Amino acid sequence: MLREQSPGTNDSAPRTQEPASPPVAAAHGGTNASAPGGQRAKDQQVADLLAKGNRALANGQADAAAAAYREAQQLAPNDEDVHYNLGIALSRLGQTNQAIAEYEAALKAFPDYAEAHNNLGNLLLRAGKTDEAIAHFRAAIKALPDYAAGHNSLGNALRIAGQNAEAIEHFAKAVAVNTNYWEARFNLANLYRSTGRTEEADREYREVLRQKPDFEPARQALANPSALPPVPLR
Repeated sequence: MLREQSPGTNDSAPRTQEPASPPVAAAHGGTNASAPGGQRAKDQQVADLLAKGNRALANGQADAAAAAYREAQQLAPNDEDVHYNLGIALSRLGQTNQAIAEYEAALKAFPDYAEAHNNLGNLLLRAGKTDEAIAHFRAAIKALPDYAAGHNSLGNALRIAGQNAEAIEHFAKAVAVNTNYWEARFNLANLYRSTGRTEEADREYREVLRQKPDFEPARQALANPSALPPVPLR
């Protein structure tokens, strides 16, 4: 299986299952090279359906992706990656409650699933359930300490909760882990500005523009330092 992060969003991308990686798969509910032939064939079908769903999702076809993941779920009803990927598709279809249920099912199967904690936390945060979201983001980075998206998510939630000092720590950690994570850097700049740390804010805005020259909010923030910080990114 591959850990992937989707650029431009704080939600993590769908998982793939790779039958050629039995140690990883065995530790995380995937295929098992020592299984009987019939089970290996079923595992391969699940992997193929996940790949089919991921391709559909990449092409903006969330309905087709959800259908492929549901078909995989018929073969592997307790597979955490199937639940997780279906959660992504349902979220993109606007079926938030159903997506939450799928992420919760993924976490029931694998409690340390960092990406599922992160995506579930973002849905809860959008629903105004900040404390619950924070708990999931903390679980994500406990399971995966160098998970940049998880640190950015936690930073956003802490900012909403008014815990600016800790939020800055997590935005900074996200940037330290992934120096090209311009969204987290932009959020760090915003929080620096809102807490009066102007020079640090301007330094981060300039770095955002170096990485993303066409990102107008950062350009406007530098041009008008007395303005309120721009809207944060997730």
